[in-house]
Amino acid sequence: MANDPLNVLVIHGMGKHPPDYSKEFEERLNSKVQSWLWQLNRTYSSSKPPGHRPLNFIAGWWAPVMNAALSEMGGRIYKTKVPYLREFGMGFMGDVVAYEGRSVYDEIHRYLADALRNGLKTGSRHLTIVAHSLGSVIASDFVYDHTLKIGKSFTDGFGVAFSNFFTFGSPLVLYAMRSGLPNPFKPSEIIDGFDRPVRVESESGVWLNLFDDDDIIGYPIKPINRHYRSAVTADLVVEVGDFFTRWNPLSHGHYWDSEQTVDIIAEKLAIDFSAHHLGLTGDKLATSLEAYRNRHGI
Repeated sequence: MANDPLNVLVIHGMGKHPPDYSKEFEERLNSKVQSWLWQLNRTYSSSKPPGHRPLNFIAGWWAPVMNAALSEMGGRIYKTKVPYLREFGMGFMGDVVAYEGRSVYDEIHRYLADALRNGLKTGSRHLTIVAHSLGSVIASDFVYDHTLKIGKSFTDGFGVAFSNFFTFGSPLVLYAMRSGLPNPFKPSEIIDGFDRPVRVESESGVWLNLFDDDDIIGYPIKPINRHYRSAVTADLVVEVGDFFTRWNPLSHGHYWDSEQTVDIIAEKLAIDFSAHHLGLTGDKLATSLEAYRNRHGI
């Protein structure tokens, strides 16, 4: 039905984030999708786009888990308020360290599962995950636990297909080094042992990994090994940030407000929506997907 929006799970990265952390990103993305829908309609003579919002956003807000743990630790170390720089450092490094713990890991994943079960609209049977920084690692682990680990599809567990995966500023490549293999120590075998990447479930779905060359936390993912080369559609270099941040590591926090990032995601979602609801099928769908890939160098 044309009234069934596409689901978009938005997962933030390290640090403190308010409940509405993705509000501005969602508004820009929704507006850009609408623009692309009209352009697709003019180009391929599909049905006119609906007037309602085509996307259903779900907040993958896991910050409360880390905030509670870091607050407990900070209260034990500092009897008064934690100094600002210490608080920043604890939040930045603490999130990564704490996530390795089973209790924190499970609680974060419970937050995501609850968010999906409470927020999904299953009419379109479509889910796109957009994840930043450590959130991309969490998203990958979450999908893995609900698919490859238990031998089921994402649709089996949540009633929607894992259709697209957009990661940006992702340190996932570094997690290849935690692959557990028997001794003796062989770096190449450890990295090659990171061999079960998640995969999108839609035939036309994509996993696009966006990173800024000046972002020291974000890396390409396809080069990890042959398994990721086949799972990741493309690593795309983008330029994010403003005059003060685009040329240095501060760029890491600016993927959300990048027009380039929004456009890459929006065009794909507009194609998907048109394919689901507006009659964009067959050769026209194939042509629109090819144009999308060519436009963004995929």
